[in-house]
Amino acid sequence: MSFEEIKAESATLTPEQRRQLIGHLLALGRKGDTDFRRKLAAKIDDNDPGHWVTEDDLDRALGLDAKGA
Repeated sequence: MSFEEIKAESATLTPEQRRQLIGHLLALGRKGDTDFRRKLAAKIDDNDPGHWVTEDDLDRALGLDAKGA
C-alpha cells in the first residue's frame, strides 16, 4: 500500500479509529519508551469528556488559530 493510499484510507476512518491510529503512530515514534506508551494508552482510553482538549484549545496551543497564524 502506498503512502497516498494510506492517506486516502485514513480519511474514511471513524473518529474512534482515527484516535487509535494517531495513538499507534505516536507510539511507533517512541517505540522503546514503555512508560510513554502506557500513559498514551490511558489517555486514549479515557472516556471522561472533562479530561479532553477541545479542537479550539488545541489549535490555540499549537498556534493554528487565526490569532496564531
